[in-house]
Amino acid sequence: MTFTSYFDGSSAAGSLALPRLEAAGGRNISALVRGTGSIGARHLRVLQQLGVEKLYAWPVRPGSSLQDRPDIPATAELVDAYPEAPLDLVVVATDTRRHVEDTLEALAQAPGAVLLEKPVAPAAADAKALLEHARAGTISVSAPLRFHQGFAVAAELLPRLGRITSAQLVSQSWLPSWRPNRDFRSSYSARKEDGGVLRDLVHDIDYPIMLLGAPTQLRSALGSGILGIEAEESADILWDSPAAVHLRLDYVTPVKTRSIRIATDQGALVWDVVRNRVALEWPATESASAGSVEAVFGNDADVDTVLARQSLSILQRAGIDGATTMDRFRPASLEEGVASVAICDAARTASASGRTEKVVW
Repeated sequence: MTFTSYFDGSSAAGSLALPRLEAAGGRNISALVRGTGSIGARHLRVLQQLGVEKLYAWPVRPGSSLQDRPDIPATAELVDAYPEAPLDLVVVATDTRRHVEDTLEALAQAPGAVLLEKPVAPAAADAKALLEHARAGTISVSAPLRFHQGFAVAAELLPRLGRITSAQLVSQSWLPSWRPNRDFRSSYSARKEDGGVLRDLVHDIDYPIMLLGAPTQLRSALGSGILGIEAEESADILWDSPAAVHLRLDYVTPVKTRSIRIATDQGALVWDVVRNRVALEWPATESASAGSVEAVFGNDADVDTVLARQSLSILQRAGIDGATTMDRFRPASLEEGVASVAICDAARTASASGRTEKVVW
């Protein structure tokens, strides 16, 4: 098979319908979202679009109202406690420092599945109670980049391209533009104890681990001083697994960039998240010139569609059938979510010590 025919032979590159629930036995599906900030509101909208019939919205602040919240579906029922009726899904979309406590409370209700927003906790050690819980296997950690079709194709094609020799990942953006109507210095991102670029961009640590394997040790240099916040504003992380892997994460770059380039002894694979494309590059040989071929996955640009794929995949794994198969995608497990946080922990330690540090959790 030649490089130019790889996309044609990819099962993950085939057409993918918009996600839609088709409940087993025709029963109604119920879900509760804990936390009604911007991400919680998005989860509620996505679940409604999927076809979840019974939606509960539970704000963090007591006495909150859903009035004047056009971003939340009008069909969502406002609650201040868990309903007595069983739940198929609980989404925990509160601040990072509340994640463990709120997830333990959710597990006590024995829902079919729990979707925990990233990161799992401020530090890997904080997640011990979740890892030891009898229902830990019902927890998935939100990792929406896994649900880009471009990523599924990249993961399928990479093993065909020979031995990996190096990889460079870049994820850069401008924090002040994340929430234009709010002072970024008062957001959780600015807080040292549970904010910072490592935690905010932990999903850019998750997916290279899935592609390349997890490191046992790493080096790191963290940066600050441009935005004037307590937490780190940039991180350069380097590890050797299976070859030299360099991650550049920051939110001090106004021109957004998000991509990974993996070099092998046969060519290179590039996944450009911003442009929704996967490219294969090959060198010149005696019989052929250098070249490249690419495929674009336009639906990956829609955040709601990507989150819907994730929610449907999790519900399917909890025993609820869907009209669209999500077999090409795999949700992040609790263990994988904690492993990514442990890399964040090691990066902070390595930057402070100036030495290579072990990843421990």
